[in-house]
Amino acid sequence: MMKLHYLSCIMLAILVFTSMEADVEGGGRCIMVMDPAACNLPSCKQQCLQAKNGNGVCISNIKEGYHCACYYNC
Repeated sequence: MMKLHYLSCIMLAILVFTSMEADVEGGGRCIMVMDPAACNLPSCKQQCLQAKNGNGVCISNIKEGYHCACYYNC
């Protein structure tokens, strides 16, 4: 009887861990550059919201200026 109890606990633990791992893989944040040349924050936010239901932000370019990047749920 004791072996059956341990076996059921192990099976339950395996089920819990595999379902938790599936949730982690399904979630996550993605990024897409909407406009690499310039960034107007209100326009960037609006475009991102309409295109991907995400959050548009202005990110500094390496040389100069900013570009519009969209963060959204994958």
